[in-house]
Amino acid sequence: MRTGEVFALTWDDIDLDNRIIKVNKTVYAKDKEENGRWYLGTTKTIGSSREVYICDTLYSVLSDYKKLQVKYKKEYGKKYKGYTLKEIKNKYGKLMEYKIVESNSKHNRVEIVFTRKDGTYSGTDIIKYPFKIIHYELGISCRFYDLRGSFGTLV
Repeated sequence: MRTGEVFALTWDDIDLDNRIIKVNKTVYAKDKEENGRWYLGTTKTIGSSREVYICDTLYSVLSDYKKLQVKYKKEYGKKYKGYTLKEIKNKYGKLMEYKIVESNSKHNRVEIVFTRKDGTYSGTDIIKYPFKIIHYELGISCRFYDLRGSFGTLV
């Protein structure tokens, strides 16, 4: 999966019972604006919308992570950050994208998979620090996106 596709995932996209991830959107950053800078849009191409099967290892990790996220929600209570999607339309009224907006509302709440402990969503920024460590401390020149090509080559 592309980096933006991974960090656009919501729990509605992940079917643990049938072990399928529905890839149907991507996340990208825009200039810092009020209520955040992250937007959801369509995948890179029409053919990019797809289903990805979940292997045993990923199934175990996602299952455990979902349980951990539920634990954090209970632990943080009302301080746990939540998000909704605000429709962004062009001047003709056509839906162009969704803005990810922090909200305490339970109505239309989106359950984003990859957040910090307190529910904070940081988009693709969340992987920058680990990959800096990989690069500088281990001397390996690698980006998250490079793993996509490596996997495609091996499979």
